[in-house]
Amino acid sequence: MSLAESPSPSPSPSPSSSSGSDDFAALLDSELELASAADSASPGNPSASPTTDDEDGEEDSEGEDEFEEDVKAEVLEQNGVKRRRVEEQHQDQGPSVRPEKIATGSSKNVPVGVCPHPGYFGGLCFRCGKPQDEEDVSGVAFGYIHKGLRLGTSEIDRLRGTDLKNLLRERKLVLILDLDHTLINSTKLHDISAAENDLGIQAAASKDDPNRSIFTLGSMQMLTKLRPFVQKFLKEASNMFEMYIYTMGEKAYAIEIAKLLDPGNVYFSSKVISNSDCTQRHQKGLDVVLGAESVAVILDDTEYVWQKHKENLILMERYHYFASSCRQFGFGVRSLSESIQDERESDGALATILDVLKRIHTIFFDSAVETDLSSRDVRQVIKTVRKEVLQGCKLVFSRVFPNTTRPHDQMIWKMAEQLGAVCCADVDSTITHVVALGSRTDKAHWAKCNEKFLVHPRWIEAANFRWHRQPEEDFPVAAPKEKSTDKENDVAVQKEKGEADENAVATATDQTDS
Repeated sequence: MSLAESPSPSPSPSPSSSSGSDDFAALLDSELELASAADSASPGNPSASPTTDDEDGEEDSEGEDEFEEDVKAEVLEQNGVKRRRVEEQHQDQGPSVRPEKIATGSSKNVPVGVCPHPGYFGGLCFRCGKPQDEEDVSGVAFGYIHKGLRLGTSEIDRLRGTDLKNLLRERKLVLILDLDHTLINSTKLHDISAAENDLGIQAAASKDDPNRSIFTLGSMQMLTKLRPFVQKFLKEASNMFEMYIYTMGEKAYAIEIAKLLDPGNVYFSSKVISNSDCTQRHQKGLDVVLGAESVAVILDDTEYVWQKHKENLILMERYHYFASSCRQFGFGVRSLSESIQDERESDGALATILDVLKRIHTIFFDSAVETDLSSRDVRQVIKTVRKEVLQGCKLVFSRVFPNTTRPHDQMIWKMAEQLGAVCCADVDSTITHVVALGSRTDKAHWAKCNEKFLVHPRWIEAANFRWHRQPEEDFPVAAPKEKSTDKENDVAVQKEKGEADENAVATATDQTDS
Protein backbone atom coordinates (compact mmCIF):
# COMPACT_ATOMS: atom_id res chain seq x y z
CA MET A 1 0.00 0.00 0.00
CA SER A 2 1.44 3.38 -0.97
CA LEU A 3 1.73 6.23 1.47
CA ALA A 4 -0.66 8.26 -0.61
CA GLU A 5 -3.34 5.65 -0.04
CA SER A 6 -2.69 5.09 3.64
CA PRO A 7 -4.96 6.67 6.23
CA SER A 8 -3.71 8.55 9.23
CA PRO A 9 -1.94 6.41 11.82
CA SER A 10 -4.32 4.61 14.12
CA PRO A 11 -4.23 5.98 17.62
CA SER A 12 -2.47 4.32 20.47
CA PRO A 13 -4.65 5.53 23.31
CA SER A 14 -2.94 6.37 26.52
CA PRO A 15 -4.73 6.51 29.86
CA SER A 16 -3.32 9.98 30.40
CA SER A 17 -4.41 11.33 27.04
CA SER A 18 -7.37 13.66 27.05
CA SER A 19 -7.32 14.73 23.42
CA GLY A 20 -10.72 14.74 21.78
CA SER A 21 -9.40 13.18 18.59
CA ASP A 22 -7.50 10.40 20.38
CA ASP A 23 -10.47 9.86 22.67
CA PHE A 24 -12.85 9.50 19.76
CA ALA A 25 -10.48 7.32 17.77
CA ALA A 26 -10.03 4.93 20.69
CA LEU A 27 -13.74 4.98 21.30
CA LEU A 28 -14.55 3.97 17.72
CA ASP A 29 -11.91 1.27 17.67
CA SER A 30 -13.20 -0.25 20.89
CA GLU A 31 -16.84 -0.07 19.88
CA LEU A 32 -16.22 -1.74 16.55
CA GLU A 33 -14.26 -4.51 18.22
CA LEU A 34 -17.02 -5.06 20.78
CA ALA A 35 -19.69 -5.04 18.09
CA SER A 36 -17.69 -7.52 16.04
CA ALA A 37 -17.22 -9.85 19.01
CA ALA A 38 -20.92 -9.65 19.90
CA ASP A 39 -21.91 -10.49 16.34
CA SER A 40 -19.57 -13.47 16.11
CA ALA A 41 -20.88 -14.82 19.42
CA SER A 42 -24.54 -14.41 18.48
CA PRO A 43 -26.48 -17.45 17.14
CA GLY A 44 -26.91 -17.66 13.42
CA ASN A 45 -24.04 -15.35 12.59
CA PRO A 46 -21.75 -17.32 10.27
CA SER A 47 -18.76 -15.04 10.47
CA ALA A 48 -17.22 -12.33 12.51
CA SER A 49 -16.50 -8.84 11.24
CA PRO A 50 -12.84 -8.49 10.21
CA THR A 51 -10.52 -6.37 12.28
CA THR A 52 -6.99 -5.13 11.68
CA ASP A 53 -4.16 -4.73 14.12
CA ASP A 54 -1.12 -3.17 12.49
CA GLU A 55 1.87 -2.80 14.82
CA ASP A 56 3.05 0.37 13.07
CA GLY A 57 -0.22 2.12 13.87
CA GLU A 58 -1.46 2.30 10.25
CA GLU A 59 -4.64 0.67 8.98
CA ASP A 60 -4.85 -1.18 5.71
CA SER A 61 -7.19 0.81 3.47
CA GLU A 62 -8.48 -2.27 1.66
CA GLY A 63 -9.27 -4.03 4.94
CA GLU A 64 -10.99 -0.93 6.20
CA ASP A 65 -13.14 -0.70 3.07
CA GLU A 66 -14.11 -4.38 3.43
CA PHE A 67 -14.94 -3.77 7.06
CA GLU A 68 -17.20 -0.86 6.16
CA GLU A 69 -18.99 -3.05 3.62
CA ASP A 70 -19.49 -5.74 6.30
CA VAL A 71 -20.92 -3.14 8.64
CA LYS A 72 -23.35 -2.02 5.94
CA ALA A 73 -24.36 -5.61 5.26
CA GLU A 74 -25.01 -6.22 8.94
CA VAL A 75 -27.09 -3.08 9.12
CA LEU A 76 -29.23 -4.25 6.22
CA GLU A 77 -29.64 -7.70 7.76
CA GLN A 78 -30.81 -6.19 11.00
CA ASN A 79 -33.20 -3.72 9.30
CA GLY A 80 -30.77 -0.83 9.70
CA VAL A 81 -30.77 -0.98 13.46
CA LYS A 82 -27.04 -1.31 14.28
CA ARG A 83 -26.28 1.13 17.05
CA ARG A 84 -22.95 2.99 16.98
CA ARG A 85 -23.43 4.83 20.23
CA VAL A 86 -20.57 7.29 20.93
CA GLU A 87 -22.26 9.72 23.22
CA GLU A 88 -22.92 9.38 26.92
CA GLN A 89 -26.24 11.18 27.10
CA HIS A 90 -24.33 14.48 26.86
CA GLN A 91 -22.93 14.12 30.38
CA ASP A 92 -19.38 14.36 31.62
CA GLN A 93 -18.44 10.85 32.76
CA GLY A 94 -15.00 11.42 34.23
CA PRO A 95 -11.54 12.30 32.92
CA SER A 96 -12.30 11.11 29.38
CA VAL A 97 -14.91 9.33 27.31
CA ARG A 98 -13.94 5.74 27.87
CA PRO A 99 -14.76 3.04 25.29
CA GLU A 100 -15.94 0.59 27.93
CA LYS A 101 -18.75 2.98 28.87
CA ILE A 102 -20.25 2.94 25.38
CA ALA A 103 -23.35 0.81 24.89
CA THR A 104 -23.40 -1.35 21.77
CA GLY A 105 -25.92 -3.67 20.20
CA SER A 106 -29.25 -3.38 18.46
CA SER A 107 -30.77 0.07 18.25
CA LYS A 108 -34.32 -1.18 18.17
CA ASN A 109 -34.69 0.50 21.56
CA VAL A 110 -33.89 3.84 19.92
CA PRO A 111 -36.52 4.83 17.32
CA VAL A 112 -34.80 5.81 14.07
CA GLY A 113 -37.16 8.72 13.54
CA VAL A 114 -35.98 10.57 16.64
CA CYS A 115 -32.22 9.85 16.32
CA PRO A 116 -30.31 13.15 16.24
CA HIS A 117 -27.65 11.51 13.99
CA PRO A 118 -24.65 12.85 15.95
CA GLY A 119 -22.30 11.58 13.26
CA TYR A 120 -21.51 9.01 10.62
CA PHE A 121 -18.89 6.34 10.24
CA GLY A 122 -18.52 4.38 7.02
CA GLY A 123 -21.62 6.12 5.66
CA LEU A 124 -23.84 5.01 8.57
CA CYS A 125 -25.12 6.91 11.57
CA PHE A 126 -23.08 5.48 14.43
CA ARG A 127 -26.07 5.71 16.75
CA CYS A 128 -28.99 4.32 14.75
CA GLY A 129 -27.30 2.88 11.68
CA LYS A 130 -29.26 4.91 9.12
CA PRO A 131 -27.33 5.48 5.86
CA GLN A 132 -25.85 8.91 5.40
CA ASP A 133 -27.17 9.30 1.84
CA GLU A 134 -30.74 9.25 3.16
CA GLU A 135 -30.14 12.30 5.31
CA ASP A 136 -29.42 15.99 4.80
CA VAL A 137 -25.96 15.71 6.35
CA SER A 138 -24.15 18.67 7.87
CA GLY A 139 -21.13 18.79 10.13
CA VAL A 140 -17.42 18.27 9.52
CA ALA A 141 -15.41 15.34 8.18
CA PHE A 142 -12.67 14.07 10.51
CA GLY A 143 -10.91 11.70 8.14
CA TYR A 144 -7.57 12.17 9.87
CA ILE A 145 -9.04 10.47 12.97
CA HIS A 146 -10.88 7.70 11.12
CA LYS A 147 -11.55 7.27 7.43
CA GLY A 148 -15.23 7.93 6.72
CA LEU A 149 -15.88 9.71 10.03
CA ARG A 150 -18.18 12.74 9.96
CA LEU A 151 -19.46 14.53 13.06
CA GLY A 152 -22.45 16.80 13.48
CA THR A 153 -22.19 20.21 15.10
CA SER A 154 -23.78 19.15 18.38
CA GLU A 155 -21.49 16.13 18.70
CA ILE A 156 -18.42 18.27 17.97
CA ASP A 157 -19.49 20.75 20.64
CA ARG A 158 -20.07 17.91 23.12
CA LEU A 159 -16.67 16.36 22.48
CA ARG A 160 -14.95 19.74 22.71
CA GLY A 161 -16.72 20.44 25.98
CA THR A 162 -15.59 17.11 27.42
CA ASP A 163 -12.08 17.61 26.07
CA LEU A 164 -11.89 21.10 27.59
CA LYS A 165 -12.73 19.78 31.07
CA ASN A 166 -10.13 17.04 30.74
CA LEU A 167 -7.44 19.42 29.49
CA LEU A 168 -8.02 21.96 32.23
CA ARG A 169 -7.98 19.16 34.81
CA GLU A 170 -4.53 18.19 33.50
CA ARG A 171 -3.45 21.86 33.24
CA LYS A 172 -2.97 21.64 29.50
CA LEU A 173 -3.86 23.77 26.46
CA VAL A 174 -3.98 22.88 22.74
CA LEU A 175 -1.04 23.61 20.42
CA ILE A 176 -1.42 23.56 16.61
CA LEU A 177 1.92 23.19 14.82
CA ASP A 178 2.68 23.99 11.20
CA LEU A 179 5.44 21.97 9.52
CA ASP A 180 7.23 23.70 6.62
CA HIS A 181 9.37 26.68 7.64
CA THR A 182 8.13 26.29 11.23
CA LEU A 183 9.45 22.93 12.49
CA ILE A 184 11.26 21.78 9.34
CA ASN A 185 12.49 22.80 5.89
CA SER A 186 12.20 20.45 2.90
CA THR A 187 13.47 20.47 -0.66
CA LYS A 188 13.00 18.34 -3.75
CA LEU A 189 16.14 16.45 -4.75
CA HIS A 190 16.12 18.05 -8.20
CA ASP A 191 16.11 21.52 -6.52
CA ILE A 192 19.38 20.97 -4.64
CA SER A 193 21.87 23.65 -5.66
CA ALA A 194 25.34 22.98 -7.05
CA ALA A 195 26.91 24.26 -3.84
CA GLU A 196 24.76 21.92 -1.75
CA ASN A 197 25.74 19.03 -4.00
CA ASP A 198 29.41 19.87 -3.60
CA LEU A 199 28.98 19.88 0.18
CA GLY A 200 27.46 16.39 0.11
CA ILE A 201 24.00 17.26 1.46
CA GLN A 202 22.44 14.06 0.16
CA ALA A 203 25.21 11.90 1.59
CA ALA A 204 24.74 13.51 5.01
CA ALA A 205 21.03 12.71 4.88
CA SER A 206 21.73 9.06 4.08
CA LYS A 207 24.09 8.41 7.00
CA ASP A 208 22.88 6.03 9.68
CA ASP A 209 23.45 8.54 12.47
CA PRO A 210 20.87 8.66 15.28
CA ASN A 211 21.81 12.28 15.97
CA ARG A 212 21.43 13.55 12.42
CA SER A 213 18.87 16.25 11.67
CA ILE A 214 18.64 15.87 7.90
CA PHE A 215 16.72 12.98 6.30
CA THR A 216 15.90 11.55 2.89
CA LEU A 217 12.25 10.91 2.00
CA GLY A 218 13.02 8.37 -0.70
CA SER A 219 9.49 7.74 -1.90
CA MET A 220 8.97 11.47 -2.39
CA GLN A 221 12.43 12.34 -3.75
CA MET A 222 12.91 14.91 -1.02
CA LEU A 223 15.26 15.98 1.74
CA THR A 224 13.97 17.28 5.07
CA LYS A 225 15.93 19.23 7.67
CA LEU A 226 14.64 19.39 11.24
CA ARG A 227 14.87 22.84 12.79
CA PRO A 228 17.42 23.08 15.59
CA PHE A 229 15.94 22.49 19.07
CA VAL A 230 12.78 20.87 17.64
CA GLN A 231 13.02 17.64 19.64
CA LYS A 232 13.54 19.45 22.95
CA PHE A 233 10.78 21.85 21.98
CA LEU A 234 8.27 19.04 21.42
CA LYS A 235 9.25 17.26 24.61
CA GLU A 236 8.80 20.34 26.80
CA ALA A 237 5.72 21.62 24.98
CA SER A 238 4.00 18.24 25.41
CA ASN A 239 3.97 18.82 29.17
CA MET A 240 1.83 21.92 28.67
CA PHE A 241 -0.15 21.17 25.50
CA GLU A 242 -2.03 18.53 23.56
CA MET A 243 -0.35 18.92 20.18
CA TYR A 244 -1.62 18.70 16.61
CA ILE A 245 0.26 18.87 13.31
CA TYR A 246 -1.58 21.01 10.77
CA THR A 247 0.00 21.40 7.33
CA MET A 248 -1.16 22.44 3.88
CA GLY A 249 0.99 19.62 2.53
CA GLU A 250 -0.26 16.27 1.29
CA LYS A 251 -1.36 13.60 3.77
CA ALA A 252 1.41 11.17 2.84
CA TYR A 253 4.00 13.91 3.36
CA ALA A 254 2.48 14.93 6.69
CA ILE A 255 2.56 11.34 7.96
CA GLU A 256 6.21 10.89 6.93
CA ILE A 257 7.27 14.11 8.68
CA ALA A 258 5.27 13.13 11.77
CA LYS A 259 7.28 9.90 11.93
CA LEU A 260 10.54 11.90 11.87
CA LEU A 261 9.38 14.30 14.56
CA ASP A 262 7.60 11.71 16.68
CA PRO A 263 9.04 8.25 15.97
CA GLY A 264 7.53 6.85 19.17
CA ASN A 265 4.06 8.18 18.32
CA VAL A 266 4.01 9.93 21.69
CA TYR A 267 3.08 13.50 20.80
CA PHE A 268 0.66 13.46 17.88
CA SER A 269 -0.92 10.00 17.56
CA SER A 270 -3.98 10.53 15.31
CA LYS A 271 -3.67 14.32 15.39
CA VAL A 272 -2.05 14.88 11.98
CA ILE A 273 -4.10 17.21 9.78
CA SER A 274 -3.26 17.81 6.10
CA ASN A 275 -4.65 19.78 3.16
CA SER A 276 -7.27 17.13 2.38
CA ASP A 277 -8.84 17.73 5.80
CA CYS A 278 -9.36 21.47 5.29
CA THR A 279 -12.94 22.64 4.89
CA GLN A 280 -12.00 25.81 2.97
CA ARG A 281 -9.61 26.03 0.03
CA HIS A 282 -6.20 27.53 0.85
CA GLN A 283 -7.30 28.13 4.46
CA LYS A 284 -6.64 26.39 7.73
CA GLY A 285 -9.32 26.30 10.39
CA LEU A 286 -9.93 25.13 13.93
CA ASP A 287 -13.22 23.60 12.81
CA VAL A 288 -11.38 20.31 12.18
CA VAL A 289 -9.69 20.36 15.60
CA LEU A 290 -11.49 18.68 18.50
CA GLY A 291 -10.24 21.31 20.89
CA ALA A 292 -11.93 24.51 22.04
CA GLU A 293 -10.80 27.75 20.38
CA SER A 294 -10.48 29.33 23.83
CA VAL A 295 -7.48 27.08 24.64
CA ALA A 296 -5.90 26.78 21.17
CA VAL A 297 -2.50 28.30 20.38
CA ILE A 298 -1.28 28.21 16.77
CA LEU A 299 2.36 28.30 15.59
CA ASP A 300 2.66 29.03 11.87
CA ASP A 301 4.93 31.03 9.58
CA THR A 302 2.00 32.19 7.39
CA GLU A 303 -0.66 34.51 8.75
CA TYR A 304 -2.80 34.50 5.59
CA VAL A 305 -4.01 30.91 6.00
CA TRP A 306 -5.48 31.65 9.45
CA GLN A 307 -7.87 34.46 8.49
CA LYS A 308 -10.50 33.36 11.03
CA HIS A 309 -8.09 32.65 13.87
CA LYS A 310 -5.46 35.40 13.91
CA GLU A 311 -5.95 35.97 17.64
CA ASN A 312 -4.84 32.38 18.31
CA LEU A 313 -1.77 32.73 16.08
CA ILE A 314 1.86 33.18 17.06
CA LEU A 315 3.69 34.02 13.84
CA MET A 316 6.95 32.11 13.45
CA GLU A 317 10.14 33.40 11.87
CA ARG A 318 10.59 31.29 8.74
CA TYR A 319 13.26 28.61 8.68
CA HIS A 320 15.16 28.69 5.37
CA TYR A 321 17.80 25.98 5.42
CA PHE A 322 17.88 24.88 1.79
CA ALA A 323 18.77 27.05 -1.21
CA SER A 324 15.43 26.28 -2.88
CA SER A 325 13.63 27.78 0.12
CA CYS A 326 15.57 31.02 -0.22
CA ARG A 327 14.83 31.15 -3.95
CA GLN A 328 11.13 30.48 -3.31
CA PHE A 329 10.88 33.60 -1.14
CA GLY A 330 13.10 35.74 -3.35
CA PHE A 331 16.20 35.88 -1.16
CA GLY A 332 19.31 36.35 -3.26
CA VAL A 333 21.64 35.13 -0.52
CA ARG A 334 23.48 31.94 0.29
CA SER A 335 21.32 29.52 2.25
CA LEU A 336 22.25 28.15 5.65
CA SER A 337 23.16 24.83 4.04
CA GLU A 338 25.43 26.50 1.49
CA SER A 339 27.07 28.54 4.25
CA ILE A 340 27.49 25.45 6.45
CA GLN A 341 25.57 27.24 9.21
CA ASP A 342 22.34 26.77 11.14
CA GLU A 343 20.22 28.44 13.78
CA ARG A 344 21.55 28.20 17.31
CA GLU A 345 19.61 25.89 19.60
CA SER A 346 20.06 28.07 22.66
CA ASP A 347 18.44 31.23 21.31
CA GLY A 348 16.94 30.18 17.98
CA ALA A 349 13.31 30.63 16.97
CA LEU A 350 11.95 27.51 18.68
CA ALA A 351 13.79 28.14 21.95
CA THR A 352 12.47 31.70 21.96
CA ILE A 353 8.89 30.63 21.28
CA LEU A 354 9.06 27.89 23.92
CA ASP A 355 9.73 30.59 26.51
CA VAL A 356 6.71 32.50 25.22
CA LEU A 357 4.52 29.39 25.44
CA LYS A 358 5.66 28.77 29.00
CA ARG A 359 4.68 32.32 29.93
CA ILE A 360 1.28 31.96 28.24
CA HIS A 361 0.68 28.68 30.07
CA THR A 362 1.70 30.16 33.42
CA ILE A 363 -0.57 33.19 33.04
CA PHE A 364 -3.53 31.10 31.86
CA PHE A 365 -3.34 28.76 34.85
CA ASP A 366 -2.42 31.47 37.36
CA SER A 367 -4.12 30.40 40.59
CA ALA A 368 -4.19 34.00 41.83
CA VAL A 369 -6.74 34.91 39.14
CA GLU A 370 -10.26 34.62 40.49
CA THR A 371 -11.85 33.81 37.12
CA ASP A 372 -12.89 30.17 36.71
CA LEU A 373 -10.57 28.20 34.43
CA SER A 374 -13.38 27.20 32.08
CA SER A 375 -14.17 30.84 31.33
CA ARG A 376 -10.59 31.91 30.59
CA ASP A 377 -9.46 32.53 27.02
CA VAL A 378 -5.91 31.95 25.81
CA ARG A 379 -6.41 34.57 23.07
CA GLN A 380 -6.57 37.27 25.73
CA VAL A 381 -3.42 35.86 27.33
CA ILE A 382 -1.56 35.94 24.00
CA LYS A 383 -2.65 39.55 23.52
CA THR A 384 -1.46 40.45 27.02
CA VAL A 385 1.96 38.82 26.61
CA ARG A 386 2.42 40.42 23.18
CA LYS A 387 1.65 43.90 24.56
CA GLU A 388 4.49 43.56 27.05
CA VAL A 389 7.12 43.44 24.30
CA LEU A 390 7.31 47.18 23.45
CA GLN A 391 5.49 48.51 26.48
CA GLY A 392 6.76 51.98 27.38
CA CYS A 393 7.91 52.78 23.84
CA LYS A 394 6.41 55.78 22.01
CA LEU A 395 7.12 55.80 18.30
CA VAL A 396 6.92 58.27 15.45
CA PHE A 397 7.47 57.19 11.84
CA SER A 398 9.44 59.19 9.29
CA ARG A 399 8.84 58.54 5.59
CA VAL A 400 8.18 54.86 6.20
CA PHE A 401 4.76 54.99 4.53
CA PRO A 402 3.71 56.51 1.21
CA ASN A 403 2.20 59.99 1.59
CA THR A 404 -1.04 58.81 0.01
CA THR A 405 -1.79 56.23 2.75
CA ARG A 406 -3.17 56.47 6.27
CA PRO A 407 -0.35 55.55 8.70
CA HIS A 408 -2.84 53.95 11.11
CA ASP A 409 -3.78 51.40 8.43
CA GLN A 410 -0.21 50.27 7.73
CA MET A 411 0.90 46.83 8.88
CA ILE A 412 4.04 48.00 10.69
CA TRP A 413 2.01 50.62 12.63
CA LYS A 414 -0.56 47.99 13.70
CA MET A 415 2.23 45.56 14.59
CA ALA A 416 3.89 48.11 16.87
CA GLU A 417 0.58 48.77 18.65
CA GLN A 418 -0.04 45.05 19.13
CA LEU A 419 3.40 44.87 20.75
CA GLY A 420 2.34 47.54 23.25
CA ALA A 421 3.96 50.62 21.69
CA VAL A 422 2.18 53.95 21.33
CA CYS A 423 2.38 55.30 17.76
CA CYS A 424 2.21 59.03 16.98
CA ALA A 425 2.19 61.21 13.89
CA ASP A 426 4.30 64.07 15.28
CA VAL A 427 7.32 64.43 17.53
CA ASP A 428 7.22 65.71 21.10
CA SER A 429 9.33 65.33 24.20
CA THR A 430 7.70 62.00 25.15
CA ILE A 431 8.77 60.21 21.93
CA THR A 432 11.30 57.45 22.61
CA HIS A 433 11.94 56.15 19.06
CA VAL A 434 11.94 57.56 15.56
CA VAL A 435 11.42 54.81 13.00
CA ALA A 436 12.86 55.71 9.60
CA LEU A 437 14.36 54.30 6.42
CA GLY A 438 16.87 57.11 6.02
CA SER A 439 18.71 59.54 8.28
CA ARG A 440 18.21 62.73 6.28
CA THR A 441 14.62 63.46 7.30
CA ASP A 442 13.66 66.22 9.72
CA LYS A 443 12.40 63.71 12.30
CA ALA A 444 15.60 61.68 12.02
CA HIS A 445 17.62 64.83 12.58
CA TRP A 446 15.39 65.69 15.55
CA ALA A 447 16.04 62.24 17.05
CA LYS A 448 19.81 62.78 16.89
CA CYS A 449 19.61 66.25 18.41
CA ASN A 450 17.33 65.12 21.22
CA GLU A 451 19.13 61.83 21.97
CA LYS A 452 16.19 59.63 20.94
CA PHE A 453 16.51 56.17 19.40
CA LEU A 454 16.65 56.22 15.59
CA VAL A 455 15.82 52.71 14.32
CA HIS A 456 14.96 50.90 11.11
CA PRO A 457 11.42 49.37 10.78
CA ARG A 458 13.05 45.94 11.01
CA TRP A 459 13.48 46.65 14.72
CA ILE A 460 9.70 46.30 15.13
CA GLU A 461 9.55 43.19 12.95
CA ALA A 462 12.33 41.53 14.95
CA ALA A 463 10.52 42.27 18.21
CA ASN A 464 7.38 40.72 16.74
CA PHE A 465 9.17 37.45 15.94
CA ARG A 466 11.36 37.37 19.05
CA TRP A 467 8.75 38.57 21.57
CA HIS A 468 11.40 40.73 23.20
CA ARG A 469 12.51 44.31 22.71
CA GLN A 470 15.64 44.06 20.59
CA PRO A 471 18.83 46.13 21.05
CA GLU A 472 18.31 49.36 19.09
CA GLU A 473 21.94 49.48 18.04
CA ASP A 474 21.40 46.28 16.03
CA PHE A 475 18.94 48.10 13.74
CA PRO A 476 20.57 51.41 12.79
CA VAL A 477 19.33 53.72 10.08
CA ALA A 478 22.26 53.81 7.68
CA ALA A 479 23.60 57.22 6.75
CA PRO A 480 24.35 57.83 3.05
CA LYS A 481 27.86 56.69 2.21
CA GLU A 482 30.30 59.48 1.52
CA LYS A 483 31.80 57.67 -1.43
CA SER A 484 28.40 57.40 -3.03
CA THR A 485 27.82 61.11 -2.41
CA ASP A 486 31.20 62.00 -3.88
CA LYS A 487 30.47 59.82 -6.88
CA GLU A 488 27.11 61.46 -7.37
CA ASN A 489 28.77 64.87 -7.14
CA ASP A 490 31.42 63.83 -9.65
CA VAL A 491 28.73 62.64 -12.04
CA ALA A 492 26.89 65.95 -11.64
CA VAL A 493 30.11 67.93 -12.25
CA GLN A 494 30.92 65.88 -15.34
CA LYS A 495 27.38 66.32 -16.62
CA GLU A 496 27.57 70.07 -16.12
CA LYS A 497 31.01 70.16 -17.76
CA GLY A 498 29.71 68.12 -20.68
CA GLU A 499 26.77 70.45 -21.13
CA ALA A 500 29.13 73.42 -21.01
CA ASP A 501 31.37 71.80 -23.62
CA GLU A 502 28.38 71.14 -25.84
CA ASN A 503 27.30 74.77 -25.51
CA ALA A 504 30.80 75.94 -26.33
CA VAL A 505 30.91 73.72 -29.42
CA ALA A 506 27.50 74.94 -30.51
CA THR A 507 28.55 78.57 -30.06
CA ALA A 508 31.75 78.01 -32.02
CA THR A 509 29.80 76.32 -34.80
CA ASP A 510 27.35 79.18 -34.96
CA GLN A 511 30.19 81.68 -35.16
CA THR A 512 31.89 79.69 -37.95
CA ASP A 513 28.66 79.43 -39.92
CA SER A 514 28.14 83.14 -39.65
